[in-house]
Amino acid sequence: MTLAGMIISGLVVLVVLLDVLRLRSRAAGLRVLAPGAGEHALLTATGVRPRGSWETDDDLVDLVPPDLPVVAALDLLGAVDPARYRDDRWARGVSAAQAVLVREEYREDVDPDDPTEFVAFVRRVKDHVHARAGIAVAPGLEAGPHDLGYRAATLRQLGKRPSLWIAGSVIGYATVVAALVLDWRSGLVALAAYWAHPLLVFAGTPLRPRDLWVPRPLRTPFLWFATAGGRKSTAERRQARHLEQAAPWYEQNRGRDFHEDRRETCPSCGGSDLRRWVTATDLVQRKPGTFTMDRCVRCGHVWQNPRLSEEGLGFYYRDFYDGLGETSAEAVFSGKTEPYYGRARMVEPFTTPRRWLDVGSGHAHFCLGAKEVLPATVFDGLDQGAAIEDAARLGRIERAYRGSFKDFAGELRGRYDVISMHHYLEHVRDPWEELDIAADVLPDGGYLLIELPDPEWRLGRLFGRYWMPWFQPQHQHMMPIGNLESALAERGLTTVATERAKAHLCNDFTLALLLFLGNVAPRTPAPWRPERVRLRRTRSFLVWSLGIPAFFVAVALDQTVNRFLARRTGTGNAYRLLARKTSS
Repeated sequence: MTLAGMIISGLVVLVVLLDVLRLRSRAAGLRVLAPGAGEHALLTATGVRPRGSWETDDDLVDLVPPDLPVVAALDLLGAVDPARYRDDRWARGVSAAQAVLVREEYREDVDPDDPTEFVAFVRRVKDHVHARAGIAVAPGLEAGPHDLGYRAATLRQLGKRPSLWIAGSVIGYATVVAALVLDWRSGLVALAAYWAHPLLVFAGTPLRPRDLWVPRPLRTPFLWFATAGGRKSTAERRQARHLEQAAPWYEQNRGRDFHEDRRETCPSCGGSDLRRWVTATDLVQRKPGTFTMDRCVRCGHVWQNPRLSEEGLGFYYRDFYDGLGETSAEAVFSGKTEPYYGRARMVEPFTTPRRWLDVGSGHAHFCLGAKEVLPATVFDGLDQGAAIEDAARLGRIERAYRGSFKDFAGELRGRYDVISMHHYLEHVRDPWEELDIAADVLPDGGYLLIELPDPEWRLGRLFGRYWMPWFQPQHQHMMPIGNLESALAERGLTTVATERAKAHLCNDFTLALLLFLGNVAPRTPAPWRPERVRLRRTRSFLVWSLGIPAFFVAVALDQTVNRFLARRTGTGNAYRLLARKTSS
């Protein structure tokens, strides 16, 4: 036996067993519905045969057939932990795309031939604060045909990259082959573990996939090609039409220079000793243009110079938080919940607010989390995007104000005990005007809570344009915490608490790698990027395949080096500041 073959075989067995344990615990956590009749409507996909009826107290329950095919069952378990799903308001809605029981008040028409429509429908219902959505096995329900042509679209709907899944699967398959080549005896052990994976996952659970005995080594290569060549979902076809309709507008504005004249003095302190700090492109949407951020040597303020005009900001914000980018934005903001709790807890020692206004609230995820910490507080939200109105409809906030803070200043004056601005001031053209408005709107004794990226964080300089918080071209101003304290004091607001290391998120290495790979890998065409990249899928597959090991390294660096730096310095990539209004 060769040492290399034994090591590789051991790694294969270890990875398989860990994944089996994870997925088995999830499969075992699936509820099994009791037979019965209720007032719920039953929606089914084409070919699904409901042999019986079931009852539930949930507003919606996604029904999982016991004979759900292996690929669909594994994709489902990879996306959801059923034991936590019902009570976890942050868990995104998922579906086996077979059948759904739903109360009439939440019922919608769903395309029975498109599995992604079931996922989107369940997600919309689960997003309602007062709706309870579950997932359960329905005995007697027979699964319909599993159309692998929609698998890539379903993975995208679940927030996964099909090319990344293919790359990971190919690496795993190649590792088993390498084990066999290096040492056939230990390689057979690796092959047996790889082959037995689905059998071990589903044994003794409520699921009995009808194709469970199809050999995994034969199924997997076929699945690569089926996933890579998948067709678009109904929503993606709808998005493609939106792209076509938006193309003339983007074509008309593409290539325009939206920059204003360059400033020769710092907008914060008036200093004239400036240093070029960051030169970047749009690394997220890949819209055209180059952007520069300068730093004032005297006060440390960092800002976009020359800055974009209001028309330019409209160009770069379009289809980011709303429109084409709404789904992606929703996924990002629902991913990390601890900062929402941390912000609310920062206020607890000083006041129990009756009413709280969150400015720049977006989808109001902060308000959703803060309500868990402060259940007696009424939260309202203000934002210029359409998402704020959706947030009110879903029950995340009581009232939505759609527009600028300045537009509503008179109406809001004296109504709120706390006003918050989380990652808002860096987006505005004049943060000092926003502070003026906040100081005017707050009553005496009211509190202003602000969270901002910290331009003094040392990794920001190290990573350059790939440090996510520079976020060009959207971020206009990056204020050091001392500058913000001084600006608030000038407006009658006294700083009562600050948090730096506590506001830090250990993700700088990972996000920098994500931006780098996204910059290297070709993207799908868009109205502002109409050219088609040759061999796009092949290049994307190669880039992300090579990137998978790098992600493990980046995560390890974030959990070690990044965390150590934050603890050692007491700073981080963001900071929070709470100030109290002491004078009118």
